[in-house]
Amino acid sequence: MAKACVYQDFLTTLGHQEPSRVPVAIWNTRSALVRAPGARRLRDYYQNVEIKLRSQLFPLDRFDECLIIPGVWPDYGVALEASAFGSPVHWSEDNPPQAMPYMEQVADFKKMKPIDPREDGLMATALNEYRYMLANLDRKYLDRIGYLDGCAVTTGPLEVAAAMVGHTKLYVAFYDDVQLVHSFLEFITDGIISYLKALEKVAGELKLVAMIEHVPGQISPEHFHEYAVPYISQVFQEFPRAIKLYHNEDNLTHILGDLPRLGADIWHFGDVDPAQAKAAVGTSLTLLGNLHPLRVLLEGTPDQVAAKAKECIDSLASGGGYILSSGGGLAPGTPLENVEAMISTARR
Repeated sequence: MAKACVYQDFLTTLGHQEPSRVPVAIWNTRSALVRAPGARRLRDYYQNVEIKLRSQLFPLDRFDECLIIPGVWPDYGVALEASAFGSPVHWSEDNPPQAMPYMEQVADFKKMKPIDPREDGLMATALNEYRYMLANLDRKYLDRIGYLDGCAVTTGPLEVAAAMVGHTKLYVAFYDDVQLVHSFLEFITDGIISYLKALEKVAGELKLVAMIEHVPGQISPEHFHEYAVPYISQVFQEFPRAIKLYHNEDNLTHILGDLPRLGADIWHFGDVDPAQAKAAVGTSLTLLGNLHPLRVLLEGTPDQVAAKAKECIDSLASGGGYILSSGGGLAPGTPLENVEAMISTARR
């Protein structure tokens, strides 16, 4: 199969039509596949933009018939947004940067000014990195995957809020001061949108907008509707022409049927039964997943990976709306032969 056909299969399945073969994607955040020259520790990935770019593109260099999602982007996790709102960032040699909660109470946000992505926290660095990445993105990669020169990734408003004030204080405020929480989330959402708009000024119209937001897996359906749906959907609505992806590999069984209300096109899922997920979302969402990153892709044999991949394809591929991938981020040390087994299974 020609490399360009992988992207066409992706577009076909996104339209809930059955592609010639099930597309396969490698979730290339906090790159567990760091293979770039000069990369000795994970910190090198975060502090050297060339290593970051080469690491994000490594799956395309190593494997012919796969996508990379989210793509090419200045990857800092929640530390990016939280740092712009004032959170200190802790760096270590072999772990992603960690945003440290610093607010005494939710109401402290009222003392803050709206963020400026050109100046605040890691966002200024991220914008400079994005310019470098796009300027040094070889045309051969764009010929394979059409969205690579317009990828944007953000952490969701609730996860940013929790990084700033701490999960416990945020969840207590859910009950104690509903309007205050809404005002806090509105403030954060405006900042997230301003950052994505700044990325758009660098790239031109964004082609793929991904949001990483795990908090809905930890809260009730009522709080999901109250605090998650309005703000996640607001971010996605700002980019109507982009492919919109929601990443949350937690067990979302309690809100499965309501996930389409977020306004995403793709859900990157993990700890949910595949058949149950497909039955719940129907043609409202394309499913991306759900080979277990640890039990299958890290610890399994290639034959075990192939067997699990076939189970996913058999459960989800009929009628389109499915992309085979890990059910969450790949773990460091994931054997390349297991990644190859995942990809080759979809070719059969």
